Amino acid sequence: MRPIAVRMEGTQKQPSVAGMPSSELVHLVLLALALLIAALCVGLALLWAHLRYWDRRLGVILTYELEERIATPDGTAIELRRLPRGTEVVPDLPPVILVHGLGANHRNNDLDADLSLARTLKASGRDVWLVTLRSGLSRITRAEVKLVRFAAMVRHDLPLAIDTVLERTGSPKVDYVGFSMGGMLLYAALEHTVPQTKLRRAVTIGSPALIRPPWPLPRWLVRVPPLFLFTLRLRLFARAGAFASEWVRTPFHRIVFNPDNVAPGIARRALANLVADVPGGLNMDFAVWALSADGRLMLDGESVLDRLAEVEVPALFFAGGADRIAPAEAVHAAYAAWGLRHPGVEKRFVLLSREAGAHGDYGHGDMALGLHVSEDIFQPIVEFLAPRV
Repeated sequence: MRPIAVRMEGTQKQPSVAGMPSSELVHLVLLALALLIAALCVGLALLWAHLRYWDRRLGVILTYELEERIATPDGTAIELRRLPRGTEVVPDLPPVILVHGLGANHRNNDLDADLSLARTLKASGRDVWLVTLRSGLSRITRAEVKLVRFAAMVRHDLPLAIDTVLERTGSPKVDYVGFSMGGMLLYAALEHTVPQTKLRRAVTIGSPALIRPPWPLPRWLVRVPPLFLFTLRLRLFARAGAFASEWVRTPFHRIVFNPDNVAPGIARRALANLVADVPGGLNMDFAVWALSADGRLMLDGESVLDRLAEVEVPALFFAGGADRIAPAEAVHAAYAAWGLRHPGVEKRFVLLSREAGAHGDYGHGDMALGLHVSEDIFQPIVEFLAPRV
């Protein structure tokens, strides 16, 4: 009888890394992932608590007669806020529309009860409306973010805001005040999407017609595919860092505003309340203008300055003597072009510098929040928009 061969298989050794069995390695990886997720959750919880705490300390709550979100024809929205009207409303004067700038919301013109162009105008007897453009919305979907472009705001946001206010008030005209991009939008919209017959008077504050960036931009920026355009998440960083914003002064401070011209505590309150994100498409619009041969503001291939020559609306222009975002010469270009073919048009250019008679050398943001902004800007605007004798 032949013996039966029995094949004995030895126990398979588990693969290992650096002498460690694979089962232990898996356990360590899972533990590391669990710790990472836990740390992330703790970090988010701490950030939420931090934001909640400083929102309570620095947040501003103001009352309005009306707050309304209005859909735009292309699929996003704007917001309108009407200030409570006083008992002494000046008769026969149109409503005043205030439009904010880039990276801001309606708080740009209504930060608090004491530092507010909107409430200064209301105290003078005006019916005041605050516009929040699509770029300033705090609640916005990813699909809506893609619709935030300068041309879209010219085509939809400004006409919608003006027509809605005219309809609600029954007035044939409005007085318009634009801060920074709010004025630039008016330059582009007049006689394009907004007939000048709908405006009685106009004011722009730090609104350039030539784009002069405060630092050099790389030329390849304009060739970035739309897929890679990213939103500048300014709102979260501003709210998170507002509490410490006045501890030290950095070069960035002087780009945004003149710290010597802003009272203590105001910058913290502004960062906590008025900053908005800047979507990638809108960043690209400004980059294209800044990198062009002369930096001209363009719309649909046409120079906005050329169209301003036909405007006959009386206008007041403010420019900061120390403004690095909208240099005085870039604002003056709009003033010079305004009504160029109508020599009799009423217009005035105000340079906000000590040498020119202002209380300080104004940067950009302090034209809304400066120490003496009431005397240097708010009251002159009230007077310019007052009844004509």
